[in-house]
Amino acid sequence: MEFESPPRSRKIVMPTQRYSYTAITLHWLIALLLAFQIALGWALEGNNGPELFERYQLHKSVGITILLLSLARLAARLFTPRPPASDGPAWTRALASTVHWLFYLVMILGPLTGWLLVSTARVQVPTLLYGLIPWPHLPVGRSWHEPAESIHGAMAWLAIGLFALHITGALRHQWLLGKPELQRMIPFARGKAVGAAIGAIALVAGAFTAGNSIYPDKKQATTKQRPATPVTPTSAATTTPALSAEAPEAQAAEEAVAEDTKQPLADWTVASGGRLGFTARWNGEAIDGRFGRWRAAIRFSPDELANSTIRVTVDLGSADTGDGQRDDSLKSSDFFDVGAHPSAVFAARDIRHLGGDKYEARGTLDLRGTSKPATLRFTLRIEGDRAHVAGTARIDRTAFGVGQGEWAATDAIAAAVDIAFSFNATRPAS
Repeated sequence: MEFESPPRSRKIVMPTQRYSYTAITLHWLIALLLAFQIALGWALEGNNGPELFERYQLHKSVGITILLLSLARLAARLFTPRPPASDGPAWTRALASTVHWLFYLVMILGPLTGWLLVSTARVQVPTLLYGLIPWPHLPVGRSWHEPAESIHGAMAWLAIGLFALHITGALRHQWLLGKPELQRMIPFARGKAVGAAIGAIALVAGAFTAGNSIYPDKKQATTKQRPATPVTPTSAATTTPALSAEAPEAQAAEEAVAEDTKQPLADWTVASGGRLGFTARWNGEAIDGRFGRWRAAIRFSPDELANSTIRVTVDLGSADTGDGQRDDSLKSSDFFDVGAHPSAVFAARDIRHLGGDKYEARGTLDLRGTSKPATLRFTLRIEGDRAHVAGTARIDRTAFGVGQGEWAATDAIAAAVDIAFSFNATRPAS
């Protein structure tokens, strides 16, 4: 008689219940952005300058991105099924739940307080997400600024602590308790999670490193730049391309013709295509810009300088430095204050011949409600009824109040601003 041996008991392995692809994607996007943002926040130090300005713009953009993704993640948590919590003592489950909800607090309150800081700052700098998408300011008063600043800093430190607790808890469940926690959340980690865990930690560390190094160290950047040679009105005028291309013989010929032909006083019309530019120095780095709208009333004759006049009106709202946020800052009350003073006017009645085709115009510049003496030097070439003019000037921005509050100091933004212009003009046919 044959007896069958009883079957051996088999250990039944239940499949790991994973989070949804939406939850996994949002989880890791937010984790990487948070690591990047915390490191970038530490880099928001140093003197005001173009590099620091760009860091702040990126910091704001990433913050709003985290806010939007976190709201989506919260909605996914509340309205879509999720795997059951891991077994364990009540205190560990309570701690895990607390850490998760504190993460939501950081991911939402951190960007919101940053948004409040931008909205209540004394210098109102518009926000363009990644330089493309306008983002409005919150309609709140200045009294919100200090509380928001304190909370915003606290959120950063809380995030660091939560990162440490969250990673420690996940590793404890995975290897000390033998529970497949990592397989539930790490993409492509359905089997053994060692490699996936190392990869995930490396990604977070890489995001942190990127946030700390996305902009070069300021000291290293400045050592690579050549010292800038200050431009004076005299030196700039003598190195104008129009002059350097002029042969001595041609200059002598022009002077001889001028001796024989006296030119009448005429009203000149500036042709389109002229340029009125400016250069400011921000922590030693040249910031070039231009005014897109300006007009000039010129009554001039090289033979009647005593009766010649120049009047140039500049639309300050047309300042363009190639960065929309910086341009909007220039229009604010801390700089040009275009709401109260939309235009700057240079007027000159004292025009002097310096020899050859070099001239000097002495007059006044009315800028931001302040009128001060100003001098510009220019080269002039007249051929028939057409003229080409190119010149420079240098002004002290602080003399006109351009730069209020923290911007009034000259350690970050130099006091001297160089002006350069060139244009063609015509006069009525004689």
